[in-house]
Amino acid sequence: MTVHNVDTLILGSGIGGSLLSMILANAGRSVAVIDRARHPRFAIGESSTPLADTTLAALAEQYNLPELLPLAKYGTWKQTYPDITCGLKRGFSYFGHIVDRKPCEADQLLVAASNSDATSDTHWLRSDVDAFLSEQAGTFGVVQFEDATYSLARDEKNWSVTGTANGSGFQISAAFIVDATGADSALLRQLKIPSQTAVLRTNSRAIFGHFANVATVDSLFREVGLDCTRHPFPCDAAAVHHVLDNGWMWQLRFDDETVSAGLVLDDRRSDSAATLQLNAADEWDQQLHNWPFLQRQFTNAAVVRPHDGLRRTQRLQRLTTQAAGQNWAALPYTAGFIDPLHSTGIAHTLFGIKRLANILLAPTADQTEDRLLRYSRQVIDELRHVDRLVEGCYAALPSFRLWCDWCMLYFAAVTSMEQTTAENDESFLRANDGDFRKAVDAARSQLQQAINDGSTPQACHKFEDKLRSLLRPWNHVGLLDADCGGMYSRTSG
Repeated sequence: MTVHNVDTLILGSGIGGSLLSMILANAGRSVAVIDRARHPRFAIGESSTPLADTTLAALAEQYNLPELLPLAKYGTWKQTYPDITCGLKRGFSYFGHIVDRKPCEADQLLVAASNSDATSDTHWLRSDVDAFLSEQAGTFGVVQFEDATYSLARDEKNWSVTGTANGSGFQISAAFIVDATGADSALLRQLKIPSQTAVLRTNSRAIFGHFANVATVDSLFREVGLDCTRHPFPCDAAAVHHVLDNGWMWQLRFDDETVSAGLVLDDRRSDSAATLQLNAADEWDQQLHNWPFLQRQFTNAAVVRPHDGLRRTQRLQRLTTQAAGQNWAALPYTAGFIDPLHSTGIAHTLFGIKRLANILLAPTADQTEDRLLRYSRQVIDELRHVDRLVEGCYAALPSFRLWCDWCMLYFAAVTSMEQTTAENDESFLRANDGDFRKAVDAARSQLQQAINDGSTPQACHKFEDKLRSLLRPWNHVGLLDADCGGMYSRTSG
């Protein structure tokens, strides 16, 4: 049996666990990482954003990790790490679908996030990226155990772990422990931290996988004679959203010509009890049958990842009541999750890493417990804030126009943050900005009025006018500009 006494033990070697371990180890701290699985492995949470990329670049520079810096832009990624698969993400594309009707030019929204391919964001093939980050952590001296089974214990001062990996036993003692296990929430379960998922407003589930031979949106638009010349970027080089009457589909295209695709269904608008009698593949086919455009896209498609076929979830939403305490913390994705909509996962994880690194690497231990409790409140408040930003989109269905209008709250939050980087340490998507939160609440009341009025063109126009006024303090990029016709090119940095 090997015995290790370390400063920090991290459970989970995904993006968050591996990045945090690299930062701590490079700063001279002893770190061990345990994972129940082995790399490479299938995972989602694949779409970066300008906020994620600037935070990653800041971490690389602050903690002298030049290995990470190329991952912050598509151009440098492809030049430095051509064998780590990614995809080009120039922005966000949204396409509205109505049953038995062909797509039309009016049912489109494109929001640019970069001005060129070289400076673009990326889609991360997580099996490649997670394996790379774990391997890099090992080069910094992080003690690593994969395929591990283990049990946790705690005394007054330290954590101890006893387990086996690859047929050998190990024992680890650590002064601090971080839960980076995501939905598994291994430490939170050990501590019996109560859930508060019931307070969340969003209620969705997903069916997803990676596919080969998915036709591009652009090619199908051209087949039916739609004009794509006004698009500020190629519409498939984006986080693509197909907006349906009961949810939406994401599509993220990688450079190996595979596509991450997932149906996210609003459980308030779908008959889960009936559809869950089907297997995941049959439910996928049944859903696509309702949408001829999507059915055409996937005519020749085949699932290539994961190897055992499509994955299906129960309710996606979860939220803990506590994300940190005396000598422990959970990364944001472990503390809770809302929905894939708005691609908040990677950026929020990086915010959590930045905050925890600052706490754990502070020159003195003074006020550490107070800072951890503040971290806990921040993470939970931010997840509830994301919930509000997401839930309004689902409430707006089946109106594509109201869905797109509500999206402007997210884009106002994120673009104003990108332009005021000094505030990035304080707030994720302006969650601690009291004026912005009040604007979100007021907008939600106005949205409900538009819904109650039947989502008519007049009701939508009235809502847009109210929203334009509410968002004025944070709208620096021309959101809700009627003259752009849903093609936002000035939103990129």
